[in-house]
Amino acid sequence: MSFQFSSMVCAPTTLKAMCLAVIVLCSSNVVSADEIVFTSTGVRPVLLELYSSQGCSSCPPAQKWVNRFTESDGLWSKFIPIVFHVDYWDYIGWKDPFSSPAFSKRQRSFGLEGLVNSIYTPGFVVNGHEWKGWFRGQAIDPYKFNRSSNIGLATIAKQDKVEVSYTLSDQYQTNEGQVHIAILGFDLITQIQAGENANRTLSDNFVVLGYKQQVIEGHQQTIEYPRLSAQAEKYGLVVWTTKNNGLEPTQAVGGYLPSHWALQSLN
Repeated sequence: MSFQFSSMVCAPTTLKAMCLAVIVLCSSNVVSADEIVFTSTGVRPVLLELYSSQGCSSCPPAQKWVNRFTESDGLWSKFIPIVFHVDYWDYIGWKDPFSSPAFSKRQRSFGLEGLVNSIYTPGFVVNGHEWKGWFRGQAIDPYKFNRSSNIGLATIAKQDKVEVSYTLSDQYQTNEGQVHIAILGFDLITQIQAGENANRTLSDNFVVLGYKQQVIEGHQQTIEYPRLSAQAEKYGLVVWTTKNNGLEPTQAVGGYLPSHWALQSLN
């Protein structure tokens, strides 16, 4: 699936044994009324992070491009888009309802680690490194990126928490690094009343409404969902692991959450 746009830049309490058995063999979404299971494969999906803002006039085309990944067959298995809304443009007239200082800090961390050259919106990071292909009209081709992984990741998502299990292909390796969870919102419609996008109606998908990061502890851990910045008609969950710097992904899983789950109660 290829999209081309041009733009400017604004400066029970344990995991089930079945999950562990299939963790490195197949990717599956097993749904019941109370839980949904996501498991990884030996080939990790490309993690595409977009840093955006409703206060930036250059961002809507990038968001529109990301929005259309909902139509792709490779979603979740070959690539996972997530959109972090930064807060450093809030001062110019419109306070982005999805923005967070934590997301701005995360973007700046890539600069501090030398993984991006500068901080701007819209800013793309693919597998932990700056990606400018969108500005040249390039598509995301998963086969052009290193997607190997020595980590197996299985999750059981429930309405208020996710149970995460890790396995390593090499028994002598240590299970170090960070684990991240993000609750994504879809079909988010905002009437912009001020700022560079005043009088526009913006539609957003894959927007991070809640995010949490913590150190990997052992081979299993349970993580409560973060508080959400807004409600959505449709939600998704992404769980990914990274190196110790918290930025370069080592494995990822994700998918849509059941529509009847009342995640808005987390607000």
